[in-house]
Amino acid sequence: MSLRARVYVFLLSVALIAAGSSYFFQHYQVEDWVVTAKAEKPDKEEEEDESTPVEVTRAVMGEISSRIESTANLRARRNVTLMSQATGVVRSLHAEEGDYVKQGKLLCLLDDRELKISLELAEQRLAQTRVQLESAKILREKNETQIGNKKTEIARNDGALEAGLVSETDVMLLNNQLSELIHDERAQAASVRENGFRVEELTAEIERAKVQISHTRVVAPFAGRITERMVELGQTIGGTDELFRLAAFSPLYADAFLSEADANRVKRGQEVAITIGAGGEMVAGRVIRVSTVVDDSTGTVKVTSELQPRNSAFRPGAFVRVEIETDTRTETVLIPKKAIVEEEGSLYVFVSKGEAVERREVAAGYEDGPVIEIRSGIAVGEEVVVAGQGSLSDAAKIRIVGT
Repeated sequence: MSLRARVYVFLLSVALIAAGSSYFFQHYQVEDWVVTAKAEKPDKEEEEDESTPVEVTRAVMGEISSRIESTANLRARRNVTLMSQATGVVRSLHAEEGDYVKQGKLLCLLDDRELKISLELAEQRLAQTRVQLESAKILREKNETQIGNKKTEIARNDGALEAGLVSETDVMLLNNQLSELIHDERAQAASVRENGFRVEELTAEIERAKVQISHTRVVAPFAGRITERMVELGQTIGGTDELFRLAAFSPLYADAFLSEADANRVKRGQEVAITIGAGGEMVAGRVIRVSTVVDDSTGTVKVTSELQPRNSAFRPGAFVRVEIETDTRTETVLIPKKAIVEEEGSLYVFVSKGEAVERREVAAGYEDGPVIEIRSGIAVGEEVVVAGQGSLSDAAKIRIVGT
């Protein structure tokens, strides 16, 4: 090989060595950086992954009540069926279903013309009998006067007979006249008694006729609402036929059937919240009666509450939810119920301690909607986890969000 060729080979080798060194240096520097970066980056991600995002809220001091919940159907204070007490044809109707009527309001009227005629005739007979009674009394009084006079005359003649001034025949005649007067007085006394009895009989007959006439006027026995009308105009009504149904809508009553343990916590006069339907209007009521016996077939005790409805949605038969407030505690620790974790019969909460949490067992008290009372385990002002606690454990790292 010539010198020139050897020089070219040497230069080419140097160039290749330099290029290879540069490539090697650059390649392994980048790889080292990449490796270092990759080694550092997972550590940061791993550190971030260890913290759990949670929401927290503070335990507060407040008031909470204990309530017993049940269901019931409302019933009216009075709910009666009005029945006919007379026989006749319906002449007029004065009330319809849904009408509110006052006590004594005329609901319907039966034909009473025949009864009024009978009443008028009885009153005329009573007037005649009273005249006869007065006449009999006058005649009796006249006979009593004549008897007195005749006895005086006989006594005077008895003295004259002893003196020989009158004959025995005259005295006997006077005695016969006295006997006739006494007989007439007895007859007049019987007539007075008979007419007196007749007056009493006719008076009772008139009173009965008046009662029968009053029965042709069907009136409301109390204020309420007509819930059903079963009679028609022109209908012939017989005794005991049903005519109307009337109910008093205020107050209304709700009968809740509670367990014996719950019923023992209820006292007369306690407040009651009564809600109609699902999410409907609520009205306040009060307990007016707690049954003294336990139903042996259901093991429940009937608790009756009274309410004064404010609108027509509350009506007899409506389905309602009943909440009876049995006790109230003030200045007690309250937290949201969703912060509670139950495990193996024990209750826990997670308390925020900066970037970590502390799992703490608590004793719960009353519950009221979304709030629960904590009797021990948490102090007022401590922050408890209310969202995200499902994956937490004691001393777990957290990241508070949503505040």
